[in-house]
Amino acid sequence: MYQLSPAVLNAIATVARINILDHHRSTPQSVIDGVSRLSDMFTRSSDGVGRPYFEEPQLGISYLAYYVPVNLAKVQLLLDELQPVSPTVPGEEFRVLDIGGGPGTGVLAVLDWCHARAGSFPSFLPSLRMTVVDRSPQALRLCADVWQTYNAQPPNQPIPPLRTIEGNLERSFPPVLRQARLENGYHLIIVQNILSELFIDNADPIKQRTGLVEELLGCLSPEGSLMIIEPALRSASRDLHQVRDNLLAGQHCSVYSPCLHDAPCPALVKPDDWCHEERKWEIPAWIAQVDREVGFIKDALKFSYVILRKDGKTLVSRNTDYHRVVSELRVMKGEKRVWLCDETGRFELGRQDKERSTANAGFEDWHRGAIIRVSEIVRKERKGRPAMVGRILSSGTAEIVRPA
Repeated sequence: MYQLSPAVLNAIATVARINILDHHRSTPQSVIDGVSRLSDMFTRSSDGVGRPYFEEPQLGISYLAYYVPVNLAKVQLLLDELQPVSPTVPGEEFRVLDIGGGPGTGVLAVLDWCHARAGSFPSFLPSLRMTVVDRSPQALRLCADVWQTYNAQPPNQPIPPLRTIEGNLERSFPPVLRQARLENGYHLIIVQNILSELFIDNADPIKQRTGLVEELLGCLSPEGSLMIIEPALRSASRDLHQVRDNLLAGQHCSVYSPCLHDAPCPALVKPDDWCHEERKWEIPAWIAQVDREVGFIKDALKFSYVILRKDGKTLVSRNTDYHRVVSELRVMKGEKRVWLCDETGRFELGRQDKERSTANAGFEDWHRGAIIRVSEIVRKERKGRPAMVGRILSSGTAEIVRPA
């Protein structure tokens, strides 16, 4: 279960004027009302797409208090997966670009993630170089406020430079970002909850988004990573899958994770499929309070993502015996089942309770996002056709190669 650090929670609470010592009534009513309004914009009326809500101060504070911790945790989960920081070259710059970063969710996630590992490489923090791009000057001012507040806490280490750039990505790609190519590029580029909001009125939004990501890949260092995170909604996720396929078809990059291959996304074969994550986290007290009063549930972190690289590096080695779990483990009468994905497609796999053995007991620990290996999948024929569901027999083995 993922837990945000006290330092990042304190910084957000301080700027949002939340009393974190009162676990029952810590959140001002104005924040609760603002979160309710933002939710209506984002999920019901869709008025929030493209709307500069940071221009209304209370909505900006409400976004900071409720949505930033959730989104920051998602970035840090993927940083754990990516492990992008290498302390082997002391003093070398590590450049981070947060696209559409608003109040600096991505860069704050990286800074806090590095602080938590400062004991392993204390000389690394001063070498961080952070850049946030957003079209809202109000969001960028809030970003600077949170940044200063976080860095004012003990142990008061040197504050890494923070550069904020105002820019509208739908109108033009900021020339200052292209300058990074002359400086060997960014080591990490974060694009969170923004791609599906861009070019929505364009005749071909997928093409436009693909072009933008191509530009960003051009700003990436040879060993860098481009992290794209989208909401766990079918439309946004499928759009991301299509952008992924376009980029791979153009041989602009390869997938580090979550995919185990660079073949076309199997989730696009059927119109109702999409791929998303669901990770457990320890919910901050004030977010739990908002949930109780507004009727939300943020007990899990749900999102879709892809991490792209240009050097061919992958989360796990390419292996035809590996599969990725893309559903929860479903308990049925006399059987348990999951959906798996690999370069051959998506398929359902089950194990009947009567076939449980010591060798395949690991099947019961499979979970969404886990990378697994199974020794054999049996599909018995019925009426001359293989069964739709593959099964593990008592003689088969089931193991987790890498948990989510």
